[in-house]
Amino acid sequence: MERELLEKAKKTMAKEPALLKLSGKIMVAGDTHGDVVIAKQIVKKFFDEKYDYLIFLGDYVDRAPPDIGSSMLNINFLLEEKIECSDKIYLLKGNHEANYAIPCYPHDFEYEAGQMYRKYVEIFMEMPLAAILNNVFAAHGGFPIKKSIYEIDKNDIEAIEEITWSDVAISPVYRGAGNKFGKKELNEFLDKIKAKAFIRGHDYNMNGIVAYEKCLTIFSSRLYKDMGNGGVLIAKIDGNIENMKDIEIEDFSTGEWRRYEVKYID
Repeated sequence: MERELLEKAKKTMAKEPALLKLSGKIMVAGDTHGDVVIAKQIVKKFFDEKYDYLIFLGDYVDRAPPDIGSSMLNINFLLEEKIECSDKIYLLKGNHEANYAIPCYPHDFEYEAGQMYRKYVEIFMEMPLAAILNNVFAAHGGFPIKKSIYEIDKNDIEAIEEITWSDVAISPVYRGAGNKFGKKELNEFLDKIKAKAFIRGHDYNMNGIVAYEKCLTIFSSRLYKDMGNGGVLIAKIDGNIENMKDIEIEDFSTGEWRRYEVKYID
């Protein structure tokens, strides 16, 4: 059964480009890191509110909350949903899914998956790297500087590093991979692709924080609900936006979805 699921997921995502372009009412989820409890709540909310698309920003595996213990349940649930709703639910690649290209730590998933690990890697290799959602750019960590976003390949190591490993310059995190981007680099990139904002995950220090007025970081895991500005967050984009204030943020950290006020820093 698991092998059949993985084969279907691989074939489904193999048809998708490295850069998705979607328009409509779009829900965006941050890093779930094995938290299948939250992943299920997000998928339920997506269907209940009848949005057009649901985008997850990567990092489905590793660092599962203690009450779950393994990230296998989370990745398998998301793959099942992807197969069932292949034209509505999209799974972008995070740096933990890109461990085959650039090793990350911790990567317990390799041991959790055991003999099936290579099958999961084949799926991870087919995951898109980024998305343009109406006029909002979305990716796991950053954006390409060395080449055009329209020319990237799913398994271009340089693109993987820039997109899944990069961080906001004002974050305290240091990874030894990716770029640290500031306001100038962000504005130049967004202007180039005619986007008004960037939604990312990757850095729990920035959870619930908007940097440079245009870069929002969200996490969707209970394990990190107290990090950054706090929260278990999703973002909602309804058509084209004028600025970050047009993106609605909701928080599930209390066990109910509530409106959330982001923190702005420059």
